Amino acid sequence: METPNFCPRCGTELEIMPRSGERMRPVCPVCGFVYYLNPTVAAGTLVEENGRIVLVLRKAEPRAGYWGLPAGYVEADESAEEAAIRETREEVGLDVELDDLLGVYSFGDELHRRGVLILYAAHAVGGLLQAGDDAAEADFFAPDELPPDEKIAFRTHHQALRDWRRARAVVYRLATLEEADAATSINRSHGELERDFVADVRSPQGMLLAAVDDSTLVGFASVTIAPAQRIGHLNQVFVLPRYRRWGIGSELIRRCIAFARDQQVSGLLAAVEATNPAMVVYIKLGFRVSGFLNGPGPGRPGREAALFLGYDFGT
Repeated sequence: METPNFCPRCGTELEIMPRSGERMRPVCPVCGFVYYLNPTVAAGTLVEENGRIVLVLRKAEPRAGYWGLPAGYVEADESAEEAAIRETREEVGLDVELDDLLGVYSFGDELHRRGVLILYAAHAVGGLLQAGDDAAEADFFAPDELPPDEKIAFRTHHQALRDWRRARAVVYRLATLEEADAATSINRSHGELERDFVADVRSPQGMLLAAVDDSTLVGFASVTIAPAQRIGHLNQVFVLPRYRRWGIGSELIRRCIAFARDQQVSGLLAAVEATNPAMVVYIKLGFRVSGFLNGPGPGRPGREAALFLGYDFGT
C-alpha cells in the first residue's frame, strides 16, 4: 500500500515512527498529524433462491472473465447495508432485502490495497436478473453447478462460496442415541441448560433433530409434544459457533415446525432470551411474541429475560 509523503495539514514531509505501541505510522514531525492507512471497505450479497445463488461474470478489470458475488466498494455517504443493496441492483438487476450478516472477509496483502468484504445473506424482492453495465453475465447456480475454483474472481468470494456449499451439504435427520449424548456434551461445553436428549429420542412425543456435517454433529433441535394441550414445545435450537449464519438454525426450526404440524397440534411454543440474535430468525419464520419471563425462572438459573414465542397452526 502506497504511503503518503507529505502532511495534509502543514505540508511537512512525513516520517515513519512508532505510534500506538510499536506500530510504525507516517507522522508529521511538526504538527503531530498521524496518517492512518485504513483498509478499503466493500460490501456484497449472497442472494439465494430455491437453493441456488446469484453469481456475476465480470466484464471489467480486475479479474475480467471471472465469476463472483455481487459486491463493490462502499461509498462515503452510505452504510455497508446500503452499498450491498446498491451493488446487487447495479450488477445483477435485482432488488434485495438483507437477511443476515454472513461474514467479514479480509483481502489484499502488504504489497496491495488491503480491505474487508462485508457479506450479507439476501433474497430478491423485485427486479429482473440481468447483467449490469460492468458485467458480462449473471445467473443462478446450485451447489453442484458452481464454476470451478480457478474461475472465481477473488479469494474472499471463494471462501464465502466454500462456506455456503459446505452448509448446503449438511444432512438433517432424526438423531441417534449417540448423537443425543453428543448434544448433551455440546450443551455442557457451551454453558447451555441441561436436557435429557436421550428421552427426546426415545419418546413418541419427542424429537431430537440432528444437523450433521460429514458424520459430525454441528447442530440440533429438540421438540416435545403435549397431546392433552395440543401444544408443541420447541425446547432448544443450537448450532456450533463456526457453523452459524449459514441457515442451519433456520432449517432446524423449519423442520421442527413441520414435525409439530404433523402432530396436529394447535401451536408450537419456544422461549428465547431477549438478547439472543436468533430472535430475528424465529420472527421471520412465523413465530410471534406471546409473553415474557423477566429474569431467572425454573430451570433457568442466572438466565436473562426471555420472550415466549408462539407459532399458530390455526387449528
